[in-house]
Amino acid sequence: MPVTVTPAHRSRRTPARRCRWTRRWAAPALATALLVSGCGQSDVSDIVATTETAATPVPAECTAPPSADVTTADGWLGYLAENPTTTSLRIDPGDDPVIAHDAEVERPLASAVKVVHLVAYARAVADGSLDPDEMVPVADWNVWYLPGTDGGAHDAALARLGVDPTGAVTLNQLVSAMIINSDNAVPDYLRHRLGDRALIDAAAAGGWQEFTPPTLLGSMIGAIAPDALDGDAWQTAQRYASDPTFAAGVRDAVTAGLPNAAPDTLALVGGSGTAEQVSGIYRAIADGSLGAGTDIARAQLEYQLMDIPGVEGLGTKGGSLPGVITDAFYLRYEDGRVATAVLQVQDMPTDFYLTALPTFAWQSLLLEAITQPERRAELQCVG
Repeated sequence: MPVTVTPAHRSRRTPARRCRWTRRWAAPALATALLVSGCGQSDVSDIVATTETAATPVPAECTAPPSADVTTADGWLGYLAENPTTTSLRIDPGDDPVIAHDAEVERPLASAVKVVHLVAYARAVADGSLDPDEMVPVADWNVWYLPGTDGGAHDAALARLGVDPTGAVTLNQLVSAMIINSDNAVPDYLRHRLGDRALIDAAAAGGWQEFTPPTLLGSMIGAIAPDALDGDAWQTAQRYASDPTFAAGVRDAVTAGLPNAAPDTLALVGGSGTAEQVSGIYRAIADGSLGAGTDIARAQLEYQLMDIPGVEGLGTKGGSLPGVITDAFYLRYEDGRVATAVLQVQDMPTDFYLTALPTFAWQSLLLEAITQPERRAELQCVG
């Protein structure tokens, strides 16, 4: 059946429970979303303010989990219980044992992989290889952009930064588009500027060994219009960025192939990794063990202004693709404690996936899990 894919973008803060920046392109036969998740002061504080330092109580007897319902934090307990083979979880509250389920299983990362590009950028600025105030023409950014595949994220980033295609932004502003708007062109721009070794070393600095640098542009082309590939995915992305005639042909092929793109193929965009690996790089940023560039990375991830008692900063970056939801958080406490939470979901049925995205209820579960012993006890029962 013919499908029309209509990009849409909304940027808003809700007054209660959570704030969100969402981008979705959806259709009856295909639903794809790339998600930038964040929680503002009013909603995160409701959860974090209940933080306790007591050890997680282990129930003498676990009760049956609730039915799966991806619109509530409680319902997510049910979803995790019913889908143990397609979900991974790692909760490290910083003052209690780690709770982990399949945390060493590789799963799709979607936009969560961009934290590695952020660290590579931060390290390059720290060692003087990059100048955060360097002016980058929007035209140099645009050549890595594949229209129609990001739900309006690129346009939203330009609007937020107040520039048009003839303008320029600082390198630091460009990176903010990757984190705040989840722009997909920036990671490939940074890979082109820094090289693969910088990305591999950045991941290793956070304990993530043998990282394979992804190309969101090249893998998206391969997922939607594989016949348009010229060489491997990265070679294709580089030619797309340097050859306008080739790029125009690719855009036409992607537009034609988009309605029939398979969700399981789209799920590969952004590469894969484990909850353990993602948690490690978040902890390295939060506790400072990343070393040079720590403050630069924190400034990007902690872009939301908060006033939460006892919490110095919250960093987060998430992402989603058809059937895939990934999210990661860290909390930096004033007493030096660091807490992290990572959730990975794949092969999510379409009805659950489309129902889950507008609610962001999994974020409540993650934040409650790193701040509330009772919630951790429930997760122990589910695990």
